[in-house]
Amino acid sequence: MKYRADIDGLRALAVVVVVLSHLQIPGFTGGFSGVDVFFVISGFLITTYLVEKLNQGALSLREFYFRRARRILPMALLVLLLTVVASFYFLNGVKATQVGIDSFWSAIFLENLHLIQQSADYFNHGFAVSPVQHYWSLAVEEQFYLVFPLLLIIFSKLLRKVSKRVWLISVASLVAAITGASLALAASQGIAASSSAYFSSGTRAYEIGIGALLALLMLGKNPSFNRIWVNAFGVVGIGAIVASSLLLNGSQGFPGALALLPTLGAALLIAAGSSSVKSSVVSRLLAWRPLAFVGKISFSVYLIHWPLIIFGQQLLPELAASWMFAPVVLAVTLAISVLAFFLVETPSRRLQLKPRSKRPLVRLAFSSVAAVVAIGLASSAWAITGGTWNTAQVLISAPVSGNKYVPNEPTPAESPTATPSATGTPTASPTGEPTPTATPKQTKDPKPPTPVVEASLANLLRVWSSKVTDGLALNKVPDDLTPPIASLLGGRGVQWARCMDPATHQTTCTYGPANAKRTAVILGDSYALAVYPMVIQALGLTNWKVIGLNQRECMVADITPWPWTGSGADLKCLDHRAWVNSYIAQIKPDLVVLSDQPFHPIADGNQDSGDQHDRLWQGGLDTALAALRPLAKNIVYFGVPTSQQALTDCVLAGGSMTPQCTGSSDWLSSYVTTQANLSARYQIPFINANDWLCSRGKCPGIIDKTPVYWDGAHFTEDFAAKLGPLFRAFLIEHKLI
Repeated sequence: MKYRADIDGLRALAVVVVVLSHLQIPGFTGGFSGVDVFFVISGFLITTYLVEKLNQGALSLREFYFRRARRILPMALLVLLLTVVASFYFLNGVKATQVGIDSFWSAIFLENLHLIQQSADYFNHGFAVSPVQHYWSLAVEEQFYLVFPLLLIIFSKLLRKVSKRVWLISVASLVAAITGASLALAASQGIAASSSAYFSSGTRAYEIGIGALLALLMLGKNPSFNRIWVNAFGVVGIGAIVASSLLLNGSQGFPGALALLPTLGAALLIAAGSSSVKSSVVSRLLAWRPLAFVGKISFSVYLIHWPLIIFGQQLLPELAASWMFAPVVLAVTLAISVLAFFLVETPSRRLQLKPRSKRPLVRLAFSSVAAVVAIGLASSAWAITGGTWNTAQVLISAPVSGNKYVPNEPTPAESPTATPSATGTPTASPTGEPTPTATPKQTKDPKPPTPVVEASLANLLRVWSSKVTDGLALNKVPDDLTPPIASLLGGRGVQWARCMDPATHQTTCTYGPANAKRTAVILGDSYALAVYPMVIQALGLTNWKVIGLNQRECMVADITPWPWTGSGADLKCLDHRAWVNSYIAQIKPDLVVLSDQPFHPIADGNQDSGDQHDRLWQGGLDTALAALRPLAKNIVYFGVPTSQQALTDCVLAGGSMTPQCTGSSDWLSSYVTTQANLSARYQIPFINANDWLCSRGKCPGIIDKTPVYWDGAHFTEDFAAKLGPLFRAFLIEHKLI
């Protein structure tokens, strides 16, 4: 296969827009589409190589996979290994373990599936991205390399006796069918810009397929486009890639039909340089030697730039916030990539698989396996020493130390004919109307929370504010931090495991005695779930029964959520909210506590609302509070707290805290103001959470030797419980209890 400098130039263009996009340079918001250009190039080159070898009767899978291994494994595994080592040296053990696990999946080319699994968990959105996340695209390509050659060989054996032309047409038909199916899948899933669509090999296959179809076309008939056509291809192709970089953004569905813009543009540029008559002006520009050299080192540039950005943002936050960050990253990336090209990539490409000699292959295979094992050991090191989290164990364990409560089992959905209990605990019938049902089996009640010493809110805040100030002065994690950082990834606590995602017409968890004299209801999304310990600590579980009415992403406002990880509007939330209002109207609770996250995506018809979000949310909150106000005498709204980087991400090795561990009360101030104003309209006492969490606009990540958030947004159980005395004083001051 003849070397084409213009394709290396196209690689350079693709990697440049990707890197500039990751550096958030204006004009490159859609630079992530450069990855799609790489897919087209891979499809074209690999298909050309495979078909030429098949036609010559010389295709060897052993040789093909060896060529792929020597091209990809040395540099890819070296970057992974160095990234893991740097993580354990610079970052805290929890974060380093995460990087090690991500690197393991990257090393076996399954990072895209690993990311899909992680992204399916709503709560993972609070954590920083991995420094090896970009290996997802490499995983997609390797999965293609694994399957496509086998498919061609099988197809060739089935069509042994046909002519070359018929064989090419048959293969092209097969590739076209797969490409069309993938495009249809991408178009159907890409509307929601979901992670499963973005990282999936199924939705990306059509991009590789476009390159493969172009290769088959070129092999079937050597093109001889005239000068006008090749120049038109070049101009339109480069224009499509530039337009993709300028016009696309992360909020759009991708890689649906929108990905046709960069992929067809790449195909046109490849075609423009394939003419047997004369290449286009654009193709000759792409073949310019300095640009082609950038294309030659583009693999190293792609692998190296992302870890540098992530580590730079965490280790050098002041530099990362300045205009100097981008040129520094670019210069360092280029320098390391040049060295890597000459010291790693070029020598590894010279390895040969000689007949009857497996020594080069054995050496490469041995070094690759050794690197994978090393990465696996690194990812397990922290866990083996017993210093890391175990998510499954935490979620099913006993309550976190310091919180003397556990929830009763969630109320099961009973049939309409269930016999009413003495207490008449309501649940729902299939029609959605609350009906009396048998009292659910309850776990043994624990000891009640520690009694709260009565004091005025002003006096408590004076003491508390000094703890907030002390938190802002921290530059290192306290040795007696409770809970420790190592447990934060599993820090959702027991209520997250037992009280999340109930049936639509069902309460989540019930705390306290079934025959309690007074009842409180906690209403909202996962942010409301996070304040359970605060409410329970404030009320106690002797005379109060606390009932949760929460669903993830289903906020207080009367709107339709668009789930972060879903593919459409969450209509179950509307049904749940209507049932909740009827439930509250029936049981007439003594207190209703509201809390939620207002900046969640909202559905507007069949589309994510985008720029209409604030208007829809404000209108929905107004409607919701108007509906709730007549249903309960006492209602309190706990406003959304500010968010910040999770401690697992912002704390470095040795417990050193970076500025990212401190948040700002200004970030969500517009939402808080709207919550406060609408609460005042309906005479609902409102708590600005940032008044309790911040001082002079700065909000520490640790207060009173306790992590504020386990993920940068949701309170830890221990911290929420510490807010109990303040919350109780507020309730008393406003005559709500």
